[in-house]
Amino acid sequence: HQEKLTLVQQKQNIKGFTLLELLVIIAIIGVVAGMGLPQFEKWSIERLVRTQAEKVASILSVASTQVERGSYPYVRVEFETDKLITVKGIDATTLSNKLNAYNKPTCVSTDMDGSDTITSLSLDEDVYVYHLVKNAAICFSKGGKYFKQFGSADSQLNSTLDKVSDTNNLIVICYKRVKTCNPVSKTFEPKGDKGNYPVYLVKYSRFGIINKYKYSYEKNDYINQ
Repeated sequence: HQEKLTLVQQKQNIKGFTLLELLVIIAIIGVVAGMGLPQFEKWSIERLVRTQAEKVASILSVASTQVERGSYPYVRVEFETDKLITVKGIDATTLSNKLNAYNKPTCVSTDMDGSDTITSLSLDEDVYVYHLVKNAAICFSKGGKYFKQFGSADSQLNSTLDKVSDTNNLIVICYKRVKTCNPVSKTFEPKGDKGNYPVYLVKYSRFGIINKYKYSYEKNDYINQ
């Protein structure tokens, strides 16, 4: 009987949470989550845009590597849309035949007749590339001999990088909430909400040198990554 009495007393001493205590705990969790959510969203967006910029830099590196290795002496990076990038190449025989038939290639689509698709990149739906719309292209060749830009890749204005060099050899990756994404005037305005969203810039050269930059709102300049 003593053992049973002890068990009953132990059970009576076990207390659960009252409704008020549960409400207080839920409120605290809500406050903590509310404070952390904006930071998590900011980190997620930063990671997304940076990753997409790295993919753009990578696909340009693939193109230049193909020509320097001699796998394809002439390669065209085509911006089919602001989210779809395709790399095509023609072999030495095809390039030679084209050179014998007309003057040096000028990065037009007909230069790629008989080409192979080397690779392609579909950017995330939450980002887009500035200005490089359908039919824009960048062409690489060994030693930069036939390097050429076509369409909006050629007509976009220069932007100052490294505080000294002006170039239009650039691709800017912006987040979808950036209404105005202009690397020349360094204008990156959000769509209807406050906040500075990350902007990345990829610079390329005729010789296949690729550099990545991040725009600093504080310094109003691009910072080499």
